[in-house]
Amino acid sequence: MPKARFDVSTEGMAGLHGGRPLWSLVKELVANSWDEDTTMCEVILSPILGPKGEERLGIFVEDDGPGFKDINDAFTLMAPTHKREEAEVRGRFNIGEKEILSIAVEGKVETVGKTVHFPEEGGRTVTDTKRKKGTIVSAVVKRPHHEIETTVTALRGFLPPRHIDYRVNLEKVENRELLAETVGRLRTIIAGGLGKHLEYSYRKSRIDIYEPRGETGHIFEMGITIQPIEMPYDVDIQQKVPMPPNRDTVTSQYLQSIYAEVLKVMVDELAEEQASESWVQQGVEDKRTPDDVVKKVMDKKLGENVVLWSSDTYANEMAHDDGMDVVQPRTLSKIERERFKRVGLQSAQSSYGLKTSLNGEFKIYGDGELSDGMRLVGQYTKWLSTQLLGFECAVRFVGKVGMGDNRAAQYGSRTLDFVVDRLGKKWFEMPEGQPMIKHTELIIHELAHEGGSKTPHTGEYVHRLAELGAMATHLATGRNEWWSGSMLEPTSQTVQGLSGELA
Repeated sequence: MPKARFDVSTEGMAGLHGGRPLWSLVKELVANSWDEDTTMCEVILSPILGPKGEERLGIFVEDDGPGFKDINDAFTLMAPTHKREEAEVRGRFNIGEKEILSIAVEGKVETVGKTVHFPEEGGRTVTDTKRKKGTIVSAVVKRPHHEIETTVTALRGFLPPRHIDYRVNLEKVENRELLAETVGRLRTIIAGGLGKHLEYSYRKSRIDIYEPRGETGHIFEMGITIQPIEMPYDVDIQQKVPMPPNRDTVTSQYLQSIYAEVLKVMVDELAEEQASESWVQQGVEDKRTPDDVVKKVMDKKLGENVVLWSSDTYANEMAHDDGMDVVQPRTLSKIERERFKRVGLQSAQSSYGLKTSLNGEFKIYGDGELSDGMRLVGQYTKWLSTQLLGFECAVRFVGKVGMGDNRAAQYGSRTLDFVVDRLGKKWFEMPEGQPMIKHTELIIHELAHEGGSKTPHTGEYVHRLAELGAMATHLATGRNEWWSGSMLEPTSQTVQGLSGELA
């Protein structure tokens, strides 16, 4: 056996653990007890007055197990232990009782055959004892008396194994009724043999799910509390959970795997308002969550009559008029959105967008196919967008729309499309080369979708807005003003001249 390379500073170790909640130090004693072949574990916390009335606490943890296999483990840190080889026991660092003893004024470990005393002046003494069964770890720590209540409450929140009579300050902690249990393949950490290094691996583990005792749920390692979690359940993992030495936190990736496993078995119990909670979203984003569970979450979160908003504002409006809820994509995470799409969530554009019958593409009229009226309406549209929106939008004339699509025009990405097959070429005619109310109304109807119009509203409101806008535009600008500047003055040759200029 090689000589030890290190000494340990008790003062330095106390500095690391002195700021921790007392229950998180006592829990190590409880975990050590539960790892042994015990049928009882009792914890007592009592107030003590030190010199000059200084408040101290006495801590007493007893079990009826076989006792320490090696008494040196009571004062040796990080010694090899067979617990590292077993996934279904809690120990692996071999530092548990040393943490609380490092901050103790004095302490004692009484076990089968031996007693180790840690006096206030420092050091330790090891003596023989006649104890034949069980272990008692006791310590006196400088802590205020009021910490007893919070410590007792935390210790009574543990989930004791059913074969152990676990008591805290004389009150038996009863076993709780399971809500559900499942089996999941989770990351753990074990050694390949005594003295070998710890390695991460994945193993199937039973996962027990309980109603929480407090306002929030917690994650447990074989009954010992680790940390609060966002979900409304207490979740007990029946194997080693990867954690740092303080055993008080897990990684976000590990938590996501727990959320996914719980979601799979509790999705039917999920209330509609819970479907938007962060833990549910993280569960949906996990690859292990099957599509049928994702679909149930989507239906509870969004409802059945829902489509995603799209840049096709007319499609959004049509969906809304059809009784659909139009959901903004930004309200969902990217992964959540993709998973919902995979199980059936459609965009407004795919469900209500412009349908074409030409290999899925718009038939766009070429320049040579435009009538004089279409050219004038196009120019008028660009002029209006410049005057009203501050930029010149693009204009297209499309046709060959599918059956059942009744739109006359659509606007998106600063492009206004006129559906010629719905309007008819006669609609574009301008008597005496002047725009008509119907032209202005439709153009403003579509331009109104630019900026701030992503939330669909009723068709009646939109059409009324367009009608009023058309009247106001004609009153404010005059019917002929749009020909000023670089455009030709209106004459009997206006149509011919303007068509020639656009060509």
